[in-house]
Amino acid sequence: MAFFELNALSVILGGSFAARVFFIEMDKLQLDDAAHAYRYPVLVLLHDEGGACMDLQRTPAERLAAEHGIFILAPDVQHTLGANMEYGPQYETFISTELLNICRRIFPITEGPANTWIGGIGTGGYGAVKTALHHTDVFTKAFSIDGTLDMYAIIEQAKSGKDTGIGLQEAQLSAIFGDLARFSGGENDLYALANKPATGKFFFVCEEAYSRKEESESLAKKLGVVAEIIALPAGADCFSQQKSLPEAVRWACV
Repeated sequence: MAFFELNALSVILGGSFAARVFFIEMDKLQLDDAAHAYRYPVLVLLHDEGGACMDLQRTPAERLAAEHGIFILAPDVQHTLGANMEYGPQYETFISTELLNICRRIFPITEGPANTWIGGIGTGGYGAVKTALHHTDVFTKAFSIDGTLDMYAIIEQAKSGKDTGIGLQEAQLSAIFGDLARFSGGENDLYALANKPATGKFFFVCEEAYSRKEESESLAKKLGVVAEIIALPAGADCFSQQKSLPEAVRWACV
């Protein structure tokens, strides 16, 4: 098992970015492909708010890339929720275009949407599902692990001065979303987006005791037949996605 530490320049972000790339074991590489024509499935995996791409090293991502014969790209998304900030970097655009294009020049990963997927943990689940809903021509599958999905509820907590639970308060949320009074029903509101017909497939996994489990249940219900949700026993993940990430990657690879 191995991973690649990537540091590169981004035109869209206007600066450098960091990512971890978990990749395939030699026994699953098409070593006899002299023309280098074969392209491998790719999963973009987003970390939780307050974390970084290096957090994914404590998950089974490295093993799962090796076992399933896929590439897993885990970029740093800073404190942006993977969004196109109103006052800051355009991370959603970066994730759905430039990140993939840079990695396609370095690694033999697919250029088609059928085997291009995205997932995330915590607030990374919010970013992943929203990016997939916005960019159906890029991502055909998306998953959320213990997702923090109801940003409207978090905004309301922030406006009332309460702890949001994700380390972001009203000023930071305004920098990401702009006028918070206009958030509900807009393009950053997952529950509004889920009311529109969705062409991709979505997977939600949460531990039974997870405090925001109802957010995943509600969103999956809105998405309808294109969504699947499962619950894991409390404590199954050992705080490092030991059970949930294998379930999600297995679902994506089917």
